[in-house]
Amino acid sequence: MEEKPHVKYHLVKLIVCAIAAIVIFVFREQIVEHLQYFIGGLMLAYGVEEIAFEFYCHRLKFYKKSKTYLGLVELILGLTTLIMPLEYSAVCIIWATWSIVRESHEIKELVTEIVSIPLTIISGLESIAVIVLSIMLISEPTHHHALIHIYLLLAELILTPFVPMLDEYFESKKHKVVEEKEE
Repeated sequence: MEEKPHVKYHLVKLIVCAIAAIVIFVFREQIVEHLQYFIGGLMLAYGVEEIAFEFYCHRLKFYKKSKTYLGLVELILGLTTLIMPLEYSAVCIIWATWSIVRESHEIKELVTEIVSIPLTIISGLESIAVIVLSIMLISEPTHHHALIHIYLLLAELILTPFVPMLDEYFESKKHKVVEEKEE
């Protein structure tokens, strides 16, 4: 069975996200102290990744959903967050709102494209947790809630690339079973 190009993409993304998670965990206190620059940079990174993935997938013709608009919004919001002089609470509110938008989009995708029930449940629970904690961050934009959001980001950095890889695995298993039944 030949390897699909997006499997390599997900593997590279998993490695990059794991390294990022380790660095974020080690420097979590410094990140919370300089939250504006971290969040602005994070939004820029997510925006660039969304746009790059969109062009990569479009070129290879295996991706049907367009997220270019979300990438552009993240680029603009990231640049604004980096450049504008913002209060700590405003940065927390921007981060929480951005998280709610991303997770709402994820929940919409989960509902419309259920592939594997266990993965859908894991992703759905993670999205709900992010939304609930984002609402808490909006209602009380403090150092404490920002740190909790950092820990949630660490889990998300691991789950985000890992879930599509598991999805691919379950999908290939499903095709294998169908092929065996046809024989």
